Amino acid sequence: MDNARTPRSVNRRRFLQGSSSVALLGLLAACGRDSSSPEETAELTGALSLLLGSHMGPIEEAADNHADAFDIDLAVEHVTTPDLRNVLTNAFMARRSQWDAVFLSAEVVQEMADRQWLTDISGVLEPFTQSEDFMVRTMTAAEDGGQYLAVPWNVGAPIMHWNKTLLEQVGLDPEAPAQWHSQQNSWDTFVEYAKELTTTIDGQQTYGFTDAWADTAVLNTWGSLLQMHGGQWFDEDGQPAFNSDAGRAATEKLYDLLHTHQVVDPAATTYTWVFDASPAFLNGSRGLFFTYPFMAGVANDPEESEIAGANGYAPKPAVDTSASVDGSEFLAIPTFAENQGEAERFLEHVLSPEVQKEIAMAGWATASTEANLDPEVLEQYPVNEAVVQSYEYPVDYGFSPDSAMWRGILADQIHAVLTNSTGIEAALDDAAAQIVSERS
Repeated sequence: MDNARTPRSVNRRRFLQGSSSVALLGLLAACGRDSSSPEETAELTGALSLLLGSHMGPIEEAADNHADAFDIDLAVEHVTTPDLRNVLTNAFMARRSQWDAVFLSAEVVQEMADRQWLTDISGVLEPFTQSEDFMVRTMTAAEDGGQYLAVPWNVGAPIMHWNKTLLEQVGLDPEAPAQWHSQQNSWDTFVEYAKELTTTIDGQQTYGFTDAWADTAVLNTWGSLLQMHGGQWFDEDGQPAFNSDAGRAATEKLYDLLHTHQVVDPAATTYTWVFDASPAFLNGSRGLFFTYPFMAGVANDPEESEIAGANGYAPKPAVDTSASVDGSEFLAIPTFAENQGEAERFLEHVLSPEVQKEIAMAGWATASTEANLDPEVLEQYPVNEAVVQSYEYPVDYGFSPDSAMWRGILADQIHAVLTNSTGIEAALDDAAAQIVSERS
């Protein structure tokens, strides 16, 4: 864990200092929530301790402003995403928390909730989720049985990027991919484009498509295809449901890209994350790329990319529908928080329109459609339009308390298919059986 920032001494300030405080109280009133009601709000102690990701600059700035406005003694500690699960588990196993609100990745929300380590914050979040402005599918990882477990602070499901210049070089319409997400069976068009893009240009081998398929990374695209076919990861009882017609079709499509059509960068099965796959896309030798929205900024930076100004982006193509898998990040209140009232008030501040726009202006898409599509935001981050569109479609990732276990099992079986070690139906049935066995 990174070094903590020690609590700061604060002088008494006016209760309503700054426009964000006024706006927050107005928003609460508009939502029908009385911020001073003792029946709805836990005690306000004037102290707040946060565990934030080391990348969460906009949230730390919002915390500073919030502490200034309400005369709060604020303490902040930092954690890296790879260390997050261990740091939280070590603290909460002792049934204590030195933090009142904590950063959570989508992968750990259900695990923490299953252990009874998170507070139900439905009362905080419901007024916002009922607004048309709120992108409800950003809560895919943080909703359980009608309860809300955490507040999304940034959102992002993988989308499709493409090299417009390369498309033009092989005679393809460089703007057409922008509409595929809204066109049923456009996956077939995606494949045809990938075939045309797999060629040799000026002596350089190009491939139509690149992605990260090593280890569990393969589930990002496989899970998207599962949902594009109308499938689901698990049924209502939490039992594997992916060994279905939809799951078999998803696996076949991956296999065909690699073997039948041979349009995938052959090294894709060794790429574990975006920065393994991105160099060939950024040097102009890969046509289409499924990855997170932030790649738009990298691809259009002349210092980082040879395709600056030629990168397109949109939600993924469709079969029955477009789909992706959610990669949002959250803030939650531990069950053992000492200052729950202050934590709730801070989360309400994070959800305020002013802070949502500040987060978006810092380059992080949010759960607020209005913030993402604000003209000032779009001028700097036009990819946010694609982010909003991507959440109009399914983005489930089968979130469960034992995700780490079953993802490894399922990914191994999909890789067995891709290496011609087993058949599709046997692979998915074996994965389902192994998961059931592990859970028993």
